[in-house]
Amino acid sequence: MELKPRGARKPQRLALMGGVYGNVPALKACLADARKIDCDLYVFLGDATGCCGHSDEALTLLRQNFQVLIQGNHEEEAIASSEVCGCGYGDAEDEKYGCMAHQYAMNSLSDAQRRWMATWRKNAVIELAAGRLLLCHGSPERINEFLYESKLNNARLENWLQQNSAQALACTHTGLPWIRNLSANRFAVNCGTAGKPDNDGDPAVHYAVLNAATAPWQIQIRRVEYSCQAWADQLDREGVDRIFTEPLRTGWWTTGVKSLPTFERNKARQKNPTETPESATADH
Repeated sequence: MELKPRGARKPQRLALMGGVYGNVPALKACLADARKIDCDLYVFLGDATGCCGHSDEALTLLRQNFQVLIQGNHEEEAIASSEVCGCGYGDAEDEKYGCMAHQYAMNSLSDAQRRWMATWRKNAVIELAAGRLLLCHGSPERINEFLYESKLNNARLENWLQQNSAQALACTHTGLPWIRNLSANRFAVNCGTAGKPDNDGDPAVHYAVLNAATAPWQIQIRRVEYSCQAWADQLDREGVDRIFTEPLRTGWWTTGVKSLPTFERNKARQKNPTETPESATADH
């Protein structure tokens, strides 16, 4: 599905976000950061709802601020009124907790918002001034495919771009941001998640900014702090299981870890939990 932004002027700076999981203050902080740097198109790559509950509140923010929305596995299952998350974890316990998180989401999701999510696209291509951007949640082939950095197949990435005459691919789902350089100034990016930390001892969240005004494009992963301690305390009072609130405080995952490839699991633990990561930036 090709999208052509309205108006004669094509977007020049895109905010790419995914994985909110009902984390309202984190999403608000990411939106404030994107406004500060003058983003002019807001793209959501799926999984608005999850372990934090507050589904309708998070979706209202998306409706008010995003022009392009892509379904994730959480949207797909919510639309079907399913009791499972469809996360696709390789470990059964990780999938069990993913489904528990999905139940928190469903308890705070209205029928009206569910119908709106059904209008979102599965994949899309945006026509920009200097090329085309391919959007998906997991991968263009499967909504819940985990494209981990250590397991990326450049030939597959190149093939997806070629099939869609695209300059770049943007996805989320894994919860771990990365940028992969490809041939002819093309690239793929995982924007990370705007609703949970990336398992490195830093509670901040992440999203990506694409400067597409001219070629070569510039892609940047943005680190955003928010009031994570106060939010985790609030969720505790609301009855959210501490297995979901502890990562918001510590920056370390309590679920999903068993499904991580060895490289990603070891990379996280090798980092100094007190270190503040630098933003990653690349030109393409």
